Amino acid sequence: MYQVIARTWRPQRFSEVIGQKHITETLQNAIRRSRIGHGYVFSGQRGTGKTSVARLFAKALNCHSGPSPEPCGECDSCLEITAGRAVDVIEIDAASNRGIDAVRELRETARYAPARDRFKVFIIDEAHQITPEGFNALLKTLEEPPSHVVFLLATTEVHQFPETILSRCQHFAFRAIGFSEVLDHLQRICSAEKVEASPEALAALAASGEGSIRDSLSRLEQAIAAFGNQLEGESVRRLLGAATTQLVEAVFSAVHTHDRQAILEVVEQLVKDGCQLNHFCSQLIRSVRNLLVVRVAGPLPHLLESSPQEIERLTKTAQLFSEENLLRFLDILLHLYQDLRHSMEPRFQLELGLLKLVDAERLTSIESLLARLETGVSLPSLKTTTSGAETKNGSSTTLPAAGMSNESKAGKVSYPTSSVSPFERDLQRKKELNSSVATISDGQIEPVSQHTSSSATGDKKPASSSQDIHSHQPSREEVWVHEVLHALKERSKPLLASFIEDVQQWEFGEREVVIRLASGMTPMLEADRPLLSQIVSQIAGRPIQVTFGEEWKQANTNSKKSTRGEKASQSGTGPGNTVIQDAEVQEFEKLFGKPVTSIRLGKGK
Repeated sequence: MYQVIARTWRPQRFSEVIGQKHITETLQNAIRRSRIGHGYVFSGQRGTGKTSVARLFAKALNCHSGPSPEPCGECDSCLEITAGRAVDVIEIDAASNRGIDAVRELRETARYAPARDRFKVFIIDEAHQITPEGFNALLKTLEEPPSHVVFLLATTEVHQFPETILSRCQHFAFRAIGFSEVLDHLQRICSAEKVEASPEALAALAASGEGSIRDSLSRLEQAIAAFGNQLEGESVRRLLGAATTQLVEAVFSAVHTHDRQAILEVVEQLVKDGCQLNHFCSQLIRSVRNLLVVRVAGPLPHLLESSPQEIERLTKTAQLFSEENLLRFLDILLHLYQDLRHSMEPRFQLELGLLKLVDAERLTSIESLLARLETGVSLPSLKTTTSGAETKNGSSTTLPAAGMSNESKAGKVSYPTSSVSPFERDLQRKKELNSSVATISDGQIEPVSQHTSSSATGDKKPASSSQDIHSHQPSREEVWVHEVLHALKERSKPLLASFIEDVQQWEFGEREVVIRLASGMTPMLEADRPLLSQIVSQIAGRPIQVTFGEEWKQANTNSKKSTRGEKASQSGTGPGNTVIQDAEVQEFEKLFGKPVTSIRLGKGK
């Protein structure tokens, strides 16, 4: 009968075992030094040689010329163990013999001496499926078995073993087979089987095993059955459900050119071809990893899971992206792979993830933003274009000042491909605001603008209407009102802040602030008056009482004040006229460019 490649090419000597030299050498040395243990645990992923090594170890122990570090493979014992019919080598499938009754039967069998060979060897496959009761029943026999018994427990999930079992055995961890080792083994098998396989086909088969040599051999068996003795890369990829190399390269090309339509067309082609979308995502992850390796360490074959032709293509593609962007791509794709495993709409999830790759290059890292903030750089320079084209020397210009047009004599100002981030726009807005808002210290207004330096040096400029508009400085009361609104919003009082913000009349006195409200609003806000008094007192630095006044009283009060002011000014007498004619008040009016409109007399005046 025909025997599949995975069984035909099962190793029959320790020297034929691939990728597990650290284990085979240890077992051979134990035989040479006659330090053979009574219990061994072989753990590792599927298809890495656990059962094969267990059979080889049983051969070495029972070989007629041994115990021998290398079984002869010709004696009756070696031949019977290879054929699986040796009386003294008992293979047990723990998946179907996992209960306490099966373990009791094993214990009874272990009591009897071997029928012919030197040792009675028990090979228990998938041993992690033994029940807790079965493990407990095996403890005593596993710790102190008869001198002629050796237990070999193979498992893919050693974490399910009780510590009491592991402490009684020697544990050997089988590693995943490297890509280059699997590729070399496939080449030897294809040469022996007279199969002509292209390097791309062998690389696809080796990668499909993901470290399991038995999985790769099973894929090779499937490819030979499908295509005969001629294996090509693209046909093998389609057989394995993987996307073609052209589709993978199309994704990186679209990401580099920021072509979103091309991304959607790639996903459409994947769906038409019937490719598994999560498998395509794993292909992209492997490709990005290889691109990152090329960028960091160069095109080193032992670090790349690719054929020589693919390495050449990877080297060209890696020049299109920086290390930082490749790290971003890898992070996005890893999260995408996890989402695809549980997504109800894998196509939409894949489209969303690939579109994120297109915009990933435009992102700015937090570190670079903090560095710009520390150095005082707020915005990147903007490219200048003339007649719709970029200048040849790549010259750039900074953001136009406030009040200026976006067009200058040199040409139009256009943003670069990576637009200014919201963080930088907000930072620029705050800087412009700080350059025009006055700071208050000790109750005096100190302008913080470029006009301060000119006035301090004695330079005087003629005043103009436009200059007065741009150089208007807010009064102390205006700043107080702004700070009151800010404090209310910080204290989670947005509704109260909205009512106060609509107020157009604030009357500031020495110990009292009157807020003129619309008719009927005073009872609604009376409960918040102590809070307002507290905030205003903290801002002013002295106790101030806030009171509410009705809006309709404002006209009567102002008319009365104006009448009294007019009479006082007509008569040229009165304290108001004296205050207006005071030299300091007139200097105050010149400084701020506006006259004193009303005078409030203190109590008793």
